This record gives sequence, structure tokens and C-alpha cells, in this order.
Amino acid sequence: MIRLSTFVTLAVVASAGLAFAIFLRRGDAALAVDVYLLVVGGLALLTVIGRTLGRLPRETRTRLDLRPSAPPAPTRPRELVRLERAIGMSTETAFDAHYRLRPTLRNVAATKLRMRGVDLDANSQAALGLLGPEAWELVRPDTERPRVHDAAGVSYDQVAAAVAALEAL
Repeated sequence: MIRLSTFVTLAVVASAGLAFAIFLRRGDAALAVDVYLLVVGGLALLTVIGRTLGRLPRETRTRLDLRPSAPPAPTRPRELVRLERAIGMSTETAFDAHYRLRPTLRNVAATKLRMRGVDLDANSQAALGLLGPEAWELVRPDTERPRVHDAAGVSYDQVAAAVAALEAL
């Protein structure tokens, strides 16, 4: 910890060094002044740090400082949790409904329809007939991305109806 008197003494020594450097090499005065400012600035910084160290309050331990306990055993599959999160977010915004929920529902619908010999993208009328209008609205191939991303998403009832239609296939 540097005291104020020590700082003043070292600054005087640095000033004498500056005067001596300028006297010896007059052409390098700018470099000598730069070095002098760096030295005095560093001393001032050390003085400020030394004066504030003992005055700051002690840190108290928080819950984040403690060693974590063993992680809980996973009780639910990660994919199920991801799908639940996608459904929850899809009910909030049209963006999430289009980019999070829709691809999963399209994948399931395409697989189920393919087992019945129907292509979801090529045979729209047959797919609509098998899926029903609720599921079709969420999986149809000509759905454009939402222009307003924060618009209302799908309702839980729409998702439930689409899932019921997919399960019935």
C-alpha cells in the first residue's frame, strides 16, 4: 500500500529523472515526457488502489459460491421437455409457432401420411382429408412465414386438435 507521502516522494524522483533525461537527450523530450506520464500515472493508480483496498465492505457468500450438489436425476426425457417448451412458446408468438412447433408437426404428419401412401407436399387434398382442418392449418406446405413475428401464436386447443388428428392416423 503506497501512502500519499510515498507517492509525492516517488513523483519528485520521477520529475528529477525527467529533467535529467531531457538534459541528456534534448531530441527525445517527447518520449521522456511520455515515460514520465506513464510512471506518475502508474504511481497514482497504485496509490488509489492502496487507499481503497481496506475500505470496501467484505463480500458475503452467496448461493452461487457454494459447491453445487449432485444434479437431480432426469425424470423426463429431454425431447419431451423440448417439445413442451416449443408448444408453450408457440402459443405466445407466431414466430415460435412457425419455426419451432410447425417443423415437428410436419415431420410427424409426413411420416404418418407416408405410411398410408400419401405425400404431404404433393397430394394436398388427400392429406387434408386424412388430417382434418385443424391439423392441416398447422402443417400445410404453403404456409408463409409470419410477417409480424410477435403476433399471437396458436392456441392450446389448436395444438390439442392437431395432435389428436395426428394420433388418429
